[in-house]
Amino acid sequence: MRSTIDDPNRSRSGVQFQDAQLHAAVGEYGFTQVHENQIDEFHQLADELIEGEVAGPEALWRVQSWTGRALQLRRKNDKANALLASIPLTQAGVDALLAGEFGFANARREWVCGPTETAHALLSWGMAGRSPMDQAASLRGLLAVWYGVYCDIRVYARARSVEGEKLMSRLGFVPLGRPDGVTMLFGSTGFPHRIAEKLSVRSKPISQEQFA
Repeated sequence: MRSTIDDPNRSRSGVQFQDAQLHAAVGEYGFTQVHENQIDEFHQLADELIEGEVAGPEALWRVQSWTGRALQLRRKNDKANALLASIPLTQAGVDALLAGEFGFANARREWVCGPTETAHALLSWGMAGRSPMDQAASLRGLLAVWYGVYCDIRVYARARSVEGEKLMSRLGFVPLGRPDGVTMLFGSTGFPHRIAEKLSVRSKPISQEQFA
């Protein structure tokens, strides 16, 4: 059987959510789940830090309420300084993403995973921070979740800037074209162990066989 490393367009069979492990992974870097009364603050920070159009608060909360764990926010001195948005996808969601149909603003319930559903891929929708330290925290949070929770499924991400494309390359992602006709979509080829070690990402060890 070929792995996702051999076939970049193939997603893995799925992984069940692990709430406590996911919260612990992002909590190491100061992130907490976004609640409804924080959605405007999350949207404001995303609109400030992420290039291009950002989905509105209603669309963001809709996805967050379906998944229960897509959006995380990091605060310091009572001010939001970093965000992390990673959406677990169903197989239908993966198909919609590769067809250029998936976006926060038009997400459908059947495309994203609820608390008891199996994830077939993870979409890294956004990670951003006000300062280099905040940005590093967002990357660490993503890597910790990927490594400790979603290690057996593929991660997808879009890049809206040259810097974003360079980061995708450093993380070992490969370009998959522009399914939506606008933004380059990237897919992971395995967990970037060297970068994670350099950033001292703390999470539960996994075996190399999980990437075979």
